[in-house]
Amino acid sequence: MKQAAFLVDGRIAVLENGQAKLLDCITANKYREREREIKQRKDWKQSGTGAMFTGAYDFSDGLESPQLDISGLSMGIDGKLAFALNYEGGGGIHFKALDDEQNETPIFVDLKTSFFDCAIHPNGNIAVSCSKNYLNRHIGFLTVDAPHLQVLTDGECVDANPSWSLKDENVLYYDSSGMAYGARGQVFGPRCVYKLNIKTGELDEVLADDKFDFLSPFENTMGNLYFIRRPYKSAKNKMSASDYAKAPGKIMRAFGGWLDFKTRTCTGESLNTSGANPAKGNQKTPQQIFIEENLLEAEKNLRKNAASGDKNAGIIPRSWELAVIYADGTQKVLQSSVMSYCISPDGEIFSNGKYVVHGEKAVKANVAAKLISF
Repeated sequence: MKQAAFLVDGRIAVLENGQAKLLDCITANKYREREREIKQRKDWKQSGTGAMFTGAYDFSDGLESPQLDISGLSMGIDGKLAFALNYEGGGGIHFKALDDEQNETPIFVDLKTSFFDCAIHPNGNIAVSCSKNYLNRHIGFLTVDAPHLQVLTDGECVDANPSWSLKDENVLYYDSSGMAYGARGQVFGPRCVYKLNIKTGELDEVLADDKFDFLSPFENTMGNLYFIRRPYKSAKNKMSASDYAKAPGKIMRAFGGWLDFKTRTCTGESLNTSGANPAKGNQKTPQQIFIEENLLEAEKNLRKNAASGDKNAGIIPRSWELAVIYADGTQKVLQSSVMSYCISPDGEIFSNGKYVVHGEKAVKANVAAKLISF
């Protein structure tokens, strides 16, 4: 099996010669150590009888540790990996050398922005799913040489899985779910795939269906578009007609974001004069919720997949399919039970929630996400 990488439990793993190896995140380790040192310096104020009398006593007893999460992974530049790291409300994009685990370089850090999926183009352009208020996620843009974050999309939505086209360097694909607030609280619509030209601002809805989620788009050099398709049927997140009516138009919002991006580029100033939404909450994306609900039925799905003849049965339902639309318009389903995938020069590599599979070879790697090939 060719070399590939993926995320598992918020950590980076490299797949090489049939073995999966976890990589240490030096940046995360340094952050944890710095937090421990700060806590130790403050301990004298938060311990002892005097601290209890003044109300400054720390009853956590040092049991809590900083929440760090690697939530995005991409092939970087010069053979390096790129990853998004989040910590306590902020985050950043970092490069990591594969031949030297100690070699990590920050590309961009923002203590008020969380970063999720990321995609690096060989020309140095970076697209990332980011959030400033924990409620919405939008597509941001920066470059390796000029790391200044500019948000391209807007609106009440969750934009995720950006991917640069290998056919046109100005084209960016991503998936998005509209979000609204009704009597049932926060609800999400089906995920749709969008195509954004960062040079012209043209935005097209490529894949959309009320009955399906479309996510993780990728266009190769021949113009073939790969994606994951799965049923949109989660009752907890399904949007009603009134919810759709309340949801803002994502295309107009995204165009406004692109216009602001161009204004920043030319004038250095933003069209948006309003501050960030201060509302906070640990909201999960439809993908996270859907995966968690299916993991509760992992054994059931595993038995079904095995009964269907899967050689390396996984826990993801067979209804989660890896499909492709070829340049001539024809469509084909390539794999079933797909949680994450990447396209290598010699075929598809995908995760079914239990194994990472490439052709006839499979390596056990539970819930492997954000697969990339080298």
